[in-house]
Amino acid sequence: MAATLHGSCLCRGVRFALDSPPLFINLCHCSLCRKLSGSAFGSFLHADGLGFRWLEGQALVRSYESSPGNWRAFCTRCGSLMPVLEDEGRHAIVPAGSLDDDPGLRPLVHIHCASKAPWYALPEDGLPRFEAFPPPDFWPATPGAEG
Repeated sequence: MAATLHGSCLCRGVRFALDSPPLFINLCHCSLCRKLSGSAFGSFLHADGLGFRWLEGQALVRSYESSPGNWRAFCTRCGSLMPVLEDEGRHAIVPAGSLDDDPGLRPLVHIHCASKAPWYALPEDGLPRFEAFPPPDFWPATPGAEG
């Protein structure tokens, strides 16, 4: 069994654990992720949501629908981004910056590069880059996903 990953918000009022092994991390350069993160891009770890659990402070977490069907969660005390469960809890999307532990993998891809911040130069890191969202066959298999 993989080691449990732990995460928290800035004020540590919200804490969570992920017992499922991480599948991948994506770096998203879309305008919504830039606004959400307050940075040049958002970084998100994806994993089987059945291994996700709140340890403390779930009542502090609120969600916001940033675009149709796309939910963002945050701590109401400090504003930190928090994980979101999709596909009826089968898919966890964890803001990578909220992790307290090393997930043991590095980013897989840059996405939505066509809308990257004009003041940011994409690094020469060898990762694939997509102008928009990659095709479905690009992604590693996600538990609970159909197809």
